[in-house]
Amino acid sequence: MRCITDRYAVYPSVVRANKRARLTVTATENIFLFFEDREYTVKINPYDSDVLDYHNPSHKTVFTVTAHGGVLSFEYDFCDEGEYCLEISDGETRLQLLKLYALKDDLFERRPLKGDFHGHSYRSDGKHDPAALAGFYRENGYDFMTMTDHNRYFPSDELREAYSGVKLGFTVINGEEVHTPGSIVHIVHAGGVNSVDDIYFKDSARYETEYRQIENELPDSVPAQYRTRFAMAKWACGKIHDAGGLAIFAHPFWRPAGAASYNVKNDFARLLLTSGMFDAYELVGGMGVDGVNMSVAMWNDLRAYGLNISVVGSSDVHTLEGKNFAYHFTVVFAKDNTPEAVIQAVRDGYSVAVEMSGGEDDREYRCYGSMRLVIYTQFLLGGYFKRTAQITAGEGVAMRRYLIGEEDGALLSAMQDRTGAFYRRFFGIDPPVLPDKKRLDYENKWRGVQLNSPETRGSSLYVYGKNQRNI
Repeated sequence: MRCITDRYAVYPSVVRANKRARLTVTATENIFLFFEDREYTVKINPYDSDVLDYHNPSHKTVFTVTAHGGVLSFEYDFCDEGEYCLEISDGETRLQLLKLYALKDDLFERRPLKGDFHGHSYRSDGKHDPAALAGFYRENGYDFMTMTDHNRYFPSDELREAYSGVKLGFTVINGEEVHTPGSIVHIVHAGGVNSVDDIYFKDSARYETEYRQIENELPDSVPAQYRTRFAMAKWACGKIHDAGGLAIFAHPFWRPAGAASYNVKNDFARLLLTSGMFDAYELVGGMGVDGVNMSVAMWNDLRAYGLNISVVGSSDVHTLEGKNFAYHFTVVFAKDNTPEAVIQAVRDGYSVAVEMSGGEDDREYRCYGSMRLVIYTQFLLGGYFKRTAQITAGEGVAMRRYLIGEEDGALLSAMQDRTGAFYRRFFGIDPPVLPDKKRLDYENKWRGVQLNSPETRGSSLYVYGKNQRNI
């Protein structure tokens, strides 16, 4: 994980639109604390602005702020929803460019969460212990995961039991990947309180009777070649909904190894997606580049047709190697980080499918969803989620150490609200952590020593001293 080397942070970084907000700029290292009583220049401008000259935009608000207690604190009226640039300067020297986001109340009241709705463990055809897999997710900055082994619901219960004695900041959502007998349509079941696959395994006669009844009641518009499989999918989605779960249409353009055809024929996939039986479409993940391209193209066609269906990104993880795990995920905007809230957020359309590429130095994200949510998600990926990933990395490692007896539950319980605390500061629900007298006195002491040291070569005082000079 690449270090974040920003010298300053602003709290809150997300504010309410059409309201005045008090902002505080703080140093991320003691040496960058602002000089007491010095005036600094602040410039704020919205990115989404109507300008005639973008080299010299007239929409910038410029003012000076006097530092007190090592920080800059000021108020600003945020008019429209969107992203804003905050520039801090000391004289002619620009110290930092920071980003802010203003939200209308409906979205401000929802917490951004990074998660995965589709993953496999050793209990089906994956490579890792279900509970250890949860630790790997947390180590990579995830807030939630759904355990969806093939035709197996019990790994979800196994995972929950593994951590039953501790408090986690990470949410586990029960699930399974449903493959109804007689069909190759894969359906991800996320969040239901009981298994669907247990029904067709334990009572196959009931399963056949029920899906046949659905088939007999289908309209003539369903082609004969698809009627049985369509009825099977509708039966599965109905049972998922009965359990309180989310029915997700998974990877239609996945091509099994050695197979010469896609998982689901294009016109059948279109029929399933337009039927209304699914809550969400697994838009990216587990299909390779060609498959994802086709998946997005179909989604665009369906949107032009008038279909509005929630989308998710999923890794369909089987092994941690390759470019599925941590490269495909979902950002959900939920009322809280609970299984029920996450599931409801997807139902309500508050989700974005994300596809990541590149390495630490050239990382890029492609986001799919409504324009409003995509713009906001891009902002979060560039700042908020980078910082929460730093917080969760140690927690994920501790989770796996706990499973094998190398760590006790006290550490996990102590860590469980660290991301929550950061979220509350980032959104201004809680106040920022300000420099105390000990920090200020410490830096002033050594700053004084530096300013009075003999001149030397190799470092610059453009941040520290009143005059720019080398020491």
